[in-house]
Amino acid sequence: MSIETHIEKVVETPGILVVYWANGEVSNYPYLYLRDNCPSLSTIHSNGQKLIETSGINPAISPENTTLTEENEVQIDWSGEKHSSLFSAQWLFDHRLSKAAIAERHAKRNAMDGKVLWDEQLNNNLPAGDYAAVSASNEALCVWLEQVRKYGFAILRNVPAEPGMVCKVVSLFGYVRETNYGKLFDVKTTVNPNNLAFTSLGLSAHTDNPYRNPTPTLQLLHCLQSSAVGGNSIVVDGFKVIADLKAHSPQMFHLLSTTPVTFRFADQYNHIKRTETIIGLDVFGEVNAIRFNNRSVQPFEVDEDHMTAFYAAYQYLAKLIDDERYFVQFKMEASDLFIVDNERVMHGRSAYDGTTGQRFLQGTYADRDGLLSKLSVLKRDLARLVKSA
Repeated sequence: MSIETHIEKVVETPGILVVYWANGEVSNYPYLYLRDNCPSLSTIHSNGQKLIETSGINPAISPENTTLTEENEVQIDWSGEKHSSLFSAQWLFDHRLSKAAIAERHAKRNAMDGKVLWDEQLNNNLPAGDYAAVSASNEALCVWLEQVRKYGFAILRNVPAEPGMVCKVVSLFGYVRETNYGKLFDVKTTVNPNNLAFTSLGLSAHTDNPYRNPTPTLQLLHCLQSSAVGGNSIVVDGFKVIADLKAHSPQMFHLLSTTPVTFRFADQYNHIKRTETIIGLDVFGEVNAIRFNNRSVQPFEVDEDHMTAFYAAYQYLAKLIDDERYFVQFKMEASDLFIVDNERVMHGRSAYDGTTGQRFLQGTYADRDGLLSKLSVLKRDLARLVKSA
């Protein structure tokens, strides 16, 4: 046990257990918090889920007796119930409740997250995998999924150019997210299209389905035919763009992350609307999403005093997104597939000439939590194999 996680003494005070650490820190734990998080099998199932209801705990609960054991664990015998809790020093240290300790853990999680922001320089080293490898090897699948997590997109080569294969790729890590477009959809020129994606026009970089709540967090596109001139795929790291916009103008960042806008999709059978901010922030105020689709955004409802400033911010963001310094571009060949985090990486394409050949893709949606879950399980299992070897 390191000196950092060694307990020197514990002291009972009204409502609070005070723990003195060998490194000089002092931590306070409300008794209600400790009883609610008791690690005993009568409180926590072996699967990690709670067996007790927090609402049923006496908010004024207190210990009958508290002991620091020879193993440097804290045993609490609770007053008013025949129950004891045993907390390891490591658990208590990992759950210190000071603002500094919570901030330290948050910073550590962010550092471990390891997302890489990118621009056109990524053209020199595209994140990519091979279908045969990732479908046969957990190690190869883990590497490919880690690329998706880190960069927000990745290419998969040599996926058989057969209808429906895009859904089989999803099954490697999660589940298809069905929408009004179906479980999968064809991306090719059609007559009277209900979406500009189904034309040969160029498409500026965008996120899909910002009008939907919740928005599909992953999109996959698989190329079945690619003989037309043009139609290069474009991806842009929205988080990199946002970081540069914020450095240029914190006020623009504030407007785009606090002003609600509405996105809409409507056709003969559907009418879908969602109102959200263009830049999404998590509970810590950090960027966790971009929602940008100029084709489906509705007239802004911004008060007259701020409309000019909001348009300046919106246009500045749009111009950054259209700046080729941020473009990663590639020509999809038959059997190529790419996946994007649809709340981070925008995708688009250049126009193509349908008279020169075919450009036929199939697409589908999935959810990021399934991919991240699969990645976590793969990392855990592969680490166990290494440890046991």
